[in-house]
Amino acid sequence: MALQAGLKRGAGAHGAKVGKKLAILLTSSAIILVTPGISSAQTAKPAATARRDISFAIPAQPLTAAIKAFIRATGWQVGYPAALLQNKSSSAISGRMAPEAALGAMLAGTGISMRVTGPETVALIGEADAATAVDGGDSTVLGTITVDGTNKGVYLGTDSVSDTGTTTIAAGQIVARSAGNDANDILRNLPNVQYQNDVDDDAGVSDQDVIDLKPREVSIAGGRVYENNFLLEGMAINTVTGSEEFGTGAELDDLDRGSPPAQERFFGLHSQSVYVPTDFLQDVTVIDSNASAVYGNFQGGVVSYRMQQVSTDRWTGSVSTDFTTSDWTGYHVASKSGLNPTGVATPDYLKRRQAISISGPITDNIAILGQYSCQTAVTEKDKDYQYSESQRVGEEAQNEFYRAQIKATTDLGDFTLEGVYTDYVQAWEYASWRNMRIDQIAQGLNTKLQHDYEFSDFDLAGMALSNVRLESKLGYGTSDNINDMNGNVARAYKQTFYRSNRKLFEATELSGISDWCRTPPGITTTTICYDGATGDKEQGQEQLTWSQDLSGDVGNGSFKLGGEYVHTDAYRRRPEDATYYGVYTSKGEAGVTGFVCKTTEECNEEQYASNKTVYKAFDVDAKLNQFSAYAEVEQTWEWFNLRAGGRVSYDDYMKNVDLAPRVVATITPWQDFSISLGANRYYNAQSLAYAIRERQPRPVTSTRNILKPAEENWKELAETYFTSSATGLDTPYTDEFTVGLSGIEPLLGGQWRLRFMDRRSKDQFASDKSGNSYTLTNNGTGAYQSVSAEYSKELKAPELPGLDALLFNASVTWSKREVSNDSYYEDSFEDDYIYYKGQSYSKAGFSVVTGNMDIPVRFQTGLSSSWLDDALKLDVTANYNLAYTAALDTEDTISVDGKQHSIYEDFDFKSLMTFDLAASYEVYKKDNAGLSFNVRVENVFDQIGNGKTSDTRPWVIGRTFWVGAKATF
Repeated sequence: MALQAGLKRGAGAHGAKVGKKLAILLTSSAIILVTPGISSAQTAKPAATARRDISFAIPAQPLTAAIKAFIRATGWQVGYPAALLQNKSSSAISGRMAPEAALGAMLAGTGISMRVTGPETVALIGEADAATAVDGGDSTVLGTITVDGTNKGVYLGTDSVSDTGTTTIAAGQIVARSAGNDANDILRNLPNVQYQNDVDDDAGVSDQDVIDLKPREVSIAGGRVYENNFLLEGMAINTVTGSEEFGTGAELDDLDRGSPPAQERFFGLHSQSVYVPTDFLQDVTVIDSNASAVYGNFQGGVVSYRMQQVSTDRWTGSVSTDFTTSDWTGYHVASKSGLNPTGVATPDYLKRRQAISISGPITDNIAILGQYSCQTAVTEKDKDYQYSESQRVGEEAQNEFYRAQIKATTDLGDFTLEGVYTDYVQAWEYASWRNMRIDQIAQGLNTKLQHDYEFSDFDLAGMALSNVRLESKLGYGTSDNINDMNGNVARAYKQTFYRSNRKLFEATELSGISDWCRTPPGITTTTICYDGATGDKEQGQEQLTWSQDLSGDVGNGSFKLGGEYVHTDAYRRRPEDATYYGVYTSKGEAGVTGFVCKTTEECNEEQYASNKTVYKAFDVDAKLNQFSAYAEVEQTWEWFNLRAGGRVSYDDYMKNVDLAPRVVATITPWQDFSISLGANRYYNAQSLAYAIRERQPRPVTSTRNILKPAEENWKELAETYFTSSATGLDTPYTDEFTVGLSGIEPLLGGQWRLRFMDRRSKDQFASDKSGNSYTLTNNGTGAYQSVSAEYSKELKAPELPGLDALLFNASVTWSKREVSNDSYYEDSFEDDYIYYKGQSYSKAGFSVVTGNMDIPVRFQTGLSSSWLDDALKLDVTANYNLAYTAALDTEDTISVDGKQHSIYEDFDFKSLMTFDLAASYEVYKKDNAGLSFNVRVENVFDQIGNGKTSDTRPWVIGRTFWVGAKATF
């Protein structure tokens, strides 16, 4: 099969680098074991738990902060007198234990006792109150407050009141929000996260859509989909070699719309180098605003995935499987006419997923973890009628994920060695060509060796420092993308030639195509048959990172310092020349009885190639060295909190020193209510997309006319030139201003947050055209504004039989986005123009008027519940988009100043509400072993969106089902 062949070829290409990677990793180990080295910032986030033993790693720190960390880790409610925790520090806790035992160990030596008041609630009391309780004084009035960190589904913010733009999702909401095995789907409909595009006028699914297992691309806070910083266990998994291509049409299914392929385009690129599955996720944290100076290299947002950690006290494991099929899928025709005139069949597919995880201690201080996940998808499609050799072809995709972790606890600190690897293959065959197949291969590897060390309290220049921690990290990663094709010569033959509905030519056996190319019945226009393929292409990167982060407590708050060095080596190559012989000239249109070929190059008596384009072989690379450092201090004086810092970076490609200040000021006029103002700047200079494309040779097009002796030899035509160099340009950046209100509402004690964000993107990359030349500039701009309100709470479960817990979250968001250029390269390279309300726009310039992926008002809510002593879990999410008006293509055209324009008019989009449901039931439980069955229903009520489809791809997907099982031990 094509998939198997692609796997073998991909494995071969990757295997050649194994020795080099192993050597680098071993060297990394040696460096860190000798000196506490290197780090990439990652903030600990809330974890989901049940009422069982869980893993803790809470260092000694001020007791207030430690209690908040305990709440986030367990979901328990903790009440205490307001002044009880002042000037007290906790004991460190580490390892797997029951929450009650962990809290007791953390309080050791503080003089504070605890009183368990419910299944997951506890009150803290001082020594006097504890003595009263022992003596039977049940009337003790604690005057407690409740710290609400109980939400095991959605948690707003962190310990820092400055993190008003941070949201963490865990527990059942991970399952309910994710489609298939895609971790990025968890981000759906979060405030300031956009993934829907209602103005898409060809939104129908194809064979490649239904088997595409790559993560969903998302826009965060108005940024482009490739302007986010994705972190997996603290490792950056971003593609810096480019995930976009010239203009549009860089998806495999775009080729099946009937036009000849673009030989220079790379198909299947993605903004992430590692595809994260949901199987092993513990939680996901999204930062869409007020990002700490710890984070850099983004203009959109930061997404941090935290996975399950090693088990240090016993061996644990799990095995799971689930699947879905097109037989359980709701299909709907969504064409503008509401019809399926050509009778296109719905795409059939079958998707399966398996996952296995095992972890445990191998010595008293060393534990290991291994995880593997595999998802497969298969489908079939029809070839076009005129290609008579085969009418039905199979296609498939496979996405494998590997993870290994070793953790050692020593007197010199904790050491963690970890690696993650993605191996992805998606096979495709062109329905409108003969002999064109592509195996789109993506392989991504990230490894890290991390050292965590905690210092004893000390003084520095008269300043008392406590809870000082050093995180050092050395990382190595690669990303390889391959378009593996079955040839490098393509041709466009004529089967018939018509002029004024009169047939002047029909190919015979002499042409060599009559045995596989035929004219569809009833066709009275020229028939062209395509044959061959357009050659292999490869693109990838290799990265080495070294970083250190130092944090601790000072004065009335905390500090953070860090630095990072990243070396990137990027490449893009075409191993061999590729040649495309454009549409042939037939003897019928030339008005001759036959051609006399003076050359054997694509010529016979019936037809000859009158033009050709040669895509030269090339192998280009570019290197980037980036240095960055940050410093940040957060201090609290009674009712006023200030977090101030900055991040400075320099790279040797653009050669700019970029300073990004970050400031958030918060006042708390009364308990459980805060007002924050933030002003931040974000840069993203870690991209080599322009550097490697700048050196890529342009195609050479030639023409000939064998009927004219003076023109029978190939004559090269004028080329179009692109200058893609970003050297000498300014680094694109985004300035952000935020206002936030947050607190704990008094009625139910839930978290709430109200935010306003205004972003202005400046010095963005764009292009200027002069004649046949395009030049990269800093003339691009962008803007994004939003207002959002959010709420999250573990509700008091009503008196329903069997109901154990109930968690609720909701949000509403209004947003508006404007982007002058929406891809790496100006869309107007293709000279597409739009006519709207009496004015002419380039396709790219039009997005300034309409925005992109914009749905102005969106509501989201989630409800998670557990029943029957946690045996049954039900999770529901609902999403509602308000009706709005946007511009849409009418499919009519008009000529303005000699240029053809597509006419756009305002269109009213209807409101849309969808529900997703996830359920699991544990049918067997004994000690730590269990077996559960699960079902997930996406789009429960089978709704369809506002996107319109074409007659060639008329179907959209409504409701889908997944069923599966999971065993744990």
